[in-house]
Amino acid sequence: MFRNSQFAIRNSQFTAVLLLVSGLLTACSPSPSTPEPAHVSVRLKWLHQTQFAGIYVAQQEGYYADESLVVALETVDFEHQSAIDKVMAGENDFGITSSESLLLARSEGKPVRALAVTFRISAEVFLIEPNSGIQSPYDLVGRKIALSPGGPTIIYRAMMERLGLDRSQVEEITVTTWDLWECWEIAPVCPNYATNGPVLLDLAGEDYGLIWPGDYGVSWYGDVLFTTDQMIAEQPNVVEGFVRATLRGWQKAVEDPELAVAATLVYDDQLDEEFQRRAMLASIPLIDTGDAPIGWMDKAVWRSTRDILLEQGFISSPVDLDALYTNEFNEQ
Repeated sequence: MFRNSQFAIRNSQFTAVLLLVSGLLTACSPSPSTPEPAHVSVRLKWLHQTQFAGIYVAQQEGYYADESLVVALETVDFEHQSAIDKVMAGENDFGITSSESLLLARSEGKPVRALAVTFRISAEVFLIEPNSGIQSPYDLVGRKIALSPGGPTIIYRAMMERLGLDRSQVEEITVTTWDLWECWEIAPVCPNYATNGPVLLDLAGEDYGLIWPGDYGVSWYGDVLFTTDQMIAEQPNVVEGFVRATLRGWQKAVEDPELAVAATLVYDDQLDEEFQRRAMLASIPLIDTGDAPIGWMDKAVWRSTRDILLEQGFISSPVDLDALYTNEFNEQ
């Protein structure tokens, strides 16, 4: 009995030593390290405002962190406004631009590709001074219209030519003011955004008319998220994570506009909160159209945009749509 007890004690002591050594070895062995987060930057199309609320929400709600991303946001460079040029130069990894700008860039051989659309309906509109008697593009004949510097805007020219209206019968005036009321002193019709001018006028309690180019055959996407072919080829996981987090942010922004406004004000607390709230509400039907998930792109829309630019001479040859955009990262 005594010998068996001694053996049992020694055996239990030996087992304890083995467990201790095993524990020490485990503690000393290297554990799988957490991967370093990827640092990326985004060039916005304009200054901070709810136009980019989905990105702000993704940042502040930790959606980018969930994808092991550290995201830096940069606003428009007024000396070199093209986000496409910034991304092409390697200054930024992602950018926001208009659909027609991306198409034009691709036609020039620039290897940029759309990853998701944030505004499925373009916010570009023309605001009509209420006492002008103008109600549609047909009424522009013999009248004045204000246009941005650099000649007639693409969407205006495409709309007029689509309708068969003679632009020589319209007095096109170049304006540099961003003030709508100043613009109306120059011409009764001024280019603007549905998320800006109408909001200001509603807040001021003033009447206005509105021309939506989409009502006259020029219907294309507004803001699109893009990157380069090289970025997609070399860092597909980063692209996938960035797109997923961004669209998650936009979904949350649409569901919770107040959160979207609060997230926007973090980036510029001098913004008018009520204006940003109204602008966000005006943006929602342009972002979440109900006929497709947020971010999803339809080839038919891209084809229509390409064909309009082609028939109006903005591009000289068809652009390969499969090279222009991809829904690959929307599907993840």
